[in-house]
Amino acid sequence: MRKSLFSALIWASIFTWIIIVGRLVVHRHNAYATFDFDLGIHDQSLWLLANGKWFNTVCGLPVFGHHAMFMYYFLVPFVWLGGGPNLWNMFQVIALASAAYPVFLIARHRLKSEVSALAFGIAWLLLPTTAYLAWETFHPETMAIPFLLMGYHYATSRPEGIGKHVTRHNVITVVWIAIAMLWKEDIALAVMGLGILLMFRKRIRFGAMLFGVSAFYFLIIAVWFVPHLAGDFSAYGALYGNLGTTPSEVVKTSLRHPSLFIDRLADNNAIGYAGRITSPLAFLSLLAPLTLLMGLPQYFINILTTADFTWAMMYHYQAVPNVAAIAAAVEGAAFLQRRSRSLGRLGVLGVVVCAYIAANSWGLLPFGAKYNTGYWPHGAHDTSGWEAALDRVGPKDVVSAHYAFVPHAAQREIIYTFPNPWIKTNFLNDDSKFVSPSKVKWLVVKDGTLGQEPQDLLNKLVARGEYGEAQTVAGITSYKRLIP
Repeated sequence: MRKSLFSALIWASIFTWIIIVGRLVVHRHNAYATFDFDLGIHDQSLWLLANGKWFNTVCGLPVFGHHAMFMYYFLVPFVWLGGGPNLWNMFQVIALASAAYPVFLIARHRLKSEVSALAFGIAWLLLPTTAYLAWETFHPETMAIPFLLMGYHYATSRPEGIGKHVTRHNVITVVWIAIAMLWKEDIALAVMGLGILLMFRKRIRFGAMLFGVSAFYFLIIAVWFVPHLAGDFSAYGALYGNLGTTPSEVVKTSLRHPSLFIDRLADNNAIGYAGRITSPLAFLSLLAPLTLLMGLPQYFINILTTADFTWAMMYHYQAVPNVAAIAAAVEGAAFLQRRSRSLGRLGVLGVVVCAYIAANSWGLLPFGAKYNTGYWPHGAHDTSGWEAALDRVGPKDVVSAHYAFVPHAAQREIIYTFPNPWIKTNFLNDDSKFVSPSKVKWLVVKDGTLGQEPQDLLNKLVARGEYGEAQTVAGITSYKRLIP
């Protein structure tokens, strides 16, 4: 009875989080406050796969040349049934919230306490990054979180002995982990860390198998398959500066010139970044360094870039580091508990208190400091201009539009963010992958927001009669191509 009560409490917390955050995320998208990078990319990718097509025009890469997101095929039937961005975003909200349950299971197994398990599950829901990942909208690595955590739970809670029950447990572990890796190739790096952890815990054969399979998968898919499809282009190519343009180049440069590696860590405040990940969990994660191996590769992938958004706590780059941090925090509490039950309880209390303080001081939940600062578009918003433009655009028409319009019109073969394809902007391939500008039937822009060069281009296109029949509603103007 006691067990079912605490299970009911964690699920009640999960459903409450889904309702509160899900409503905010849907309202954000409906208010045209979501963007081409990355919701427009993912929505177009899903539509393309559902229609047997492959090249994503929002980002300029083949669908799997962007990332190996094979679980997208699970979502394809929902495209056939009319699913779109709000559905993908709600799936992600559900995934993020439901991840609290495997956290609950991990803590219950390691700490032998329903109260401590509930505390850790709620702490996951309180973590500021959990809400920020929902706010950022749909991303495959975020979808992988509950599957990776369930894989960790099964991998670290193997029953004693041998026999069919142990084999079944191992099979379930592999299934959870395989699903996680199929969401995105980077997840294989976390599984390699899990394999090393299991080997240190004397599960040498199973740990070595996980490490070997995930390393092989990463080498084939991340190092060869994705770059092969992308050609000479990469979603990460411009992010690492003088360290290189591919993961292998970054590793080679760091080994050959360690001073460049160390300087980059210092410049980007690598210690501060580690603190931001672990401080909402009372730094307990630091007591379980082997568990942190799951997030270490992604930690370095994030902190070695020249772009500060990869180590900002509000974006999808933090999905795997936060999984490693919460699992390590549970292990850290178990470490304390083995020395003193009171110390263990104090550690669990510290996690809840620190998670709440972080949620309050820089979180997006309704009691958080950032709730009313513009992240969520509260209240009524005039979307009549966007909707009027959307009504004009045909379902198969080629469009070049403002970045906020793209996620609402991405389910078509060709859509660009203006000023593409005339001026290359945020297009990760070369100009040869653009269709002829003469095929672009509609332009949709938000008045007064264009830079000088795009505005000059628009003025020129209108002045020479290529585009006209302008319709302006609530500051949103759509132009139709007049010259074939």
